Amino acid sequence: MQEDSRLGNSVRNVLVAWGGQIVSILLSFVTRGVFAYYLSQEYMGIETLFSNVLTILCMADLGIGSAITFALYGPIARGETEKIKALMRIFKIAYVTIGVAIACIGFGIAPFISLFIENAPDIPHLEIYFLFFVLNTAVSYFFSYKGSLIYAHQKNYIVVLIQYGFQIAMYALQLAVLFFTQNYFLFLSCMLLCTLLQNICLAHTANKMFPYLRESNIEKVDKETLDGIKKNTFALILHKISGALSVSSGSLFISAFVGLVPVGIYGSYMMVINALGRLVDKAFDAITASVGNLGATESKKHQYDVFKTSFFINALIYSVLASGLVCCFNDLIVLWLGHSYEFPFVTVVLLVVWCFVKGVRSAEQSFTSAYGLYWFTRHKAPAEAISLILLSYVFVNIWQVNGVILAGVLTMGLIATTMEVYMLYKHAFADEWMGYYWVRYGLYFVATAVLSAVAYSVCSLVAFAGIAALLLKAVIAVGVSLSGFLLLFSRTEEFASTMGILKRFMPARFSQKD
Repeated sequence: MQEDSRLGNSVRNVLVAWGGQIVSILLSFVTRGVFAYYLSQEYMGIETLFSNVLTILCMADLGIGSAITFALYGPIARGETEKIKALMRIFKIAYVTIGVAIACIGFGIAPFISLFIENAPDIPHLEIYFLFFVLNTAVSYFFSYKGSLIYAHQKNYIVVLIQYGFQIAMYALQLAVLFFTQNYFLFLSCMLLCTLLQNICLAHTANKMFPYLRESNIEKVDKETLDGIKKNTFALILHKISGALSVSSGSLFISAFVGLVPVGIYGSYMMVINALGRLVDKAFDAITASVGNLGATESKKHQYDVFKTSFFINALIYSVLASGLVCCFNDLIVLWLGHSYEFPFVTVVLLVVWCFVKGVRSAEQSFTSAYGLYWFTRHKAPAEAISLILLSYVFVNIWQVNGVILAGVLTMGLIATTMEVYMLYKHAFADEWMGYYWVRYGLYFVATAVLSAVAYSVCSLVAFAGIAALLLKAVIAVGVSLSGFLLLFSRTEEFASTMGILKRFMPARFSQKD
């Protein structure tokens, strides 16, 4: 019964997350397309650059959010309301402090923001535009911590509905601004307003769901729990640094060494990759709370079987995505933004490899997060960050944009993945099971490469262009990669387990509707 509850919560979270994400992605693509039509490539570049600078500023979070969320799983499972209240007070103090810190640092950086840009364009009010991004990030910390309690209760679909509801409203307002005024100041004002309202609504919802959040009689957190939070937070500081650099350093290096226009082009490709990645991440984010509960109630062997199935599904999804991107990426960019936003095919292949290497880490990262293994993987973060900076600096001067992407592939594949997997098996599963992961990873990678090459060869026979050609190539890519991958691994335990989940769950859902 408990297993069905975990599965039900996970699938409900996934379906709502996907639904909201798909609508949000479609509107974001429309908005960026209209943005490219009405405003210059330089404005597209500062959108990408400022967003990534703020991602690095968000290292002020220092990982305390994830550490406290992990600490909430046990008290929630045991119904310890007083301990939950105590943890949420720590959350509030920390996040208000973080929001103020981000605002102060951002205001300090604003006068010097042009130093991040090679051949800075003549765009007026550049510093003011940057401050909009600063405030948009800072205000979210004043309210968003309460959403973590909803998430820890395995009801993330509630948070998702609120978040995407306001995101959809934001895109609608921004489109209206672009159509009628082409005013970038008003465009950013819509972003800030919707972020503020979204977080106020989220806090109000959490207060209604958990009335004890308004109570003032709050106990102190016990020393053992507080020490655990401090320990995981220290480790997560390092993870935050490496995570922020892996996501944002590419734009910073391209801006500083290549120029602002290539940053805008790079940002458009990354927007597609990140949009697809977020759909997958929503699935693994949605199961993290359930995995945390699983780790407290089930045997190690059962936990490991769940991980293997998750890894198989993870690889299957990214194999299909990789094939689709190889076949359709440039066609999509040209139809969406025009030929001036197109990268050479070699760059596209490197971006697809980056997407796959990053994407197949979703399963291991979800389990690492749910089990609170941040301390054991703390050495990974500085190793990844230092390697990424050094390789990016060397490679960008040789291969420019391609060098930055290659640096990301090498650091994620050779350092991040290796160390994450080692610590996950050592502290959550068993060392002797680790060989399975590397064999499977190699098989999944080779299968993806071969199936993508086959799909690309077939798609190259399409002799016409336009939307019809894009749709046909997408069908070919998905058909070849999905059928090929399932056929290659149809005799594995993971395939059987995946089919078992579908057969067990889907009839139950349909029967509830009848």
